[in-house]
Amino acid sequence: MLHWFKFNASVRDPEPARDVLRKLPPGRGHPEECPPLRAANGFGFDVCTSFDMTFTRLDGGGWKLEKPVTLEADWAFAPPDHEPAPPQSQVNAWFWPQGQELPHRITDDVFPLLRNQVKISTWLYVHTDPGELLCIKGIPNHWRPWRSFTAIVDADQYAVSYPWHCVLELDARETEIHIPAGEPICRMYAVPRMDQVAREMSGEEFGAFFARGQAWLADARHGGDEELADIRGRYAKLMQRVQFHVERA
Repeated sequence: MLHWFKFNASVRDPEPARDVLRKLPPGRGHPEECPPLRAANGFGFDVCTSFDMTFTRLDGGGWKLEKPVTLEADWAFAPPDHEPAPPQSQVNAWFWPQGQELPHRITDDVFPLLRNQVKISTWLYVHTDPGELLCIKGIPNHWRPWRSFTAIVDADQYAVSYPWHCVLELDARETEIHIPAGEPICRMYAVPRMDQVAREMSGEEFGAFFARGQAWLADARHGGDEELADIRGRYAKLMQRVQFHVERA
């Protein structure tokens, strides 16, 4: 389970992912109509931008965010027996600084590789249940002039007290990139922390697997010829989709 809290009331809640992000006439064979693609598109929770963002490419390389937005937290924290502290504040996007030493070093020869990258605040504090990892990734099968990096975080053990961010790479071929408010910028979901193994099947195991598939095809086909069985709609009915819900306090 993902547990989340908003930095500020103006921040958008996470949203259950949608199978299709654009309106399509049915029955035309669009890629988004493929059941496995729909399942991937609708898997997880989307984090959407709360404000418009426009990035313009600089002549010397790198980018500038036009009209940055800085939010102040709705709450403030102070240890016991201390005076009340001012609320935290955070800007919606920031870039890697040249010569950075903290939180990790960036050398001058590496810095040019990062000039098209920008960190976007989700303005969401997020953690997972014990034994779960937080996956942060791009929106599947959705192509835009920027892409989100994929990360796996030990959010059940890494008890951070600041909102998570995602990293975008802006397309250097563009001179301006606009990301409107409400646009999904990254996908989040919890995955179990467990070792996984890939093992080659024996001849006997493969034989049983193949025979099972042939029996399923014989039962599921509507017709068709010997080369290509007509199984339209059967796989979609067989799928057991994972459901995602957002609960608010």
